[in-house]
Amino acid sequence: MPFNGSEISDAPFDTIISPFVNLLGAGFFVIPIAIIASALYVKTKSPISVSAFLLASGTLFTSAGLFASYPEMVAVFMIVTLLGVVGMFLSIYFMRK
Repeated sequence: MPFNGSEISDAPFDTIISPFVNLLGAGFFVIPIAIIASALYVKTKSPISVSAFLLASGTLFTSAGLFASYPEMVAVFMIVTLLGVVGMFLSIYFMRK
């Protein structure tokens, strides 16, 4: 089977992640966010930076409209956003004590 490069040049992001999304569903996007958040915590040891990352990524994924056919994923990313907000407030609260 010859390699057709037109799909990857037209939509590279969709073409690269489509096997993973087809295999795991829309919940695949939670896995890279969790990996990046844990790596960020290991690197910085700062819960505020991790909370800010979760807040930003959760907000972007919730509002992006990527999950028009998967409305349950909007609720999952709202939970990720809430984890970021709660983590941010708790980190600031305990930092002051």
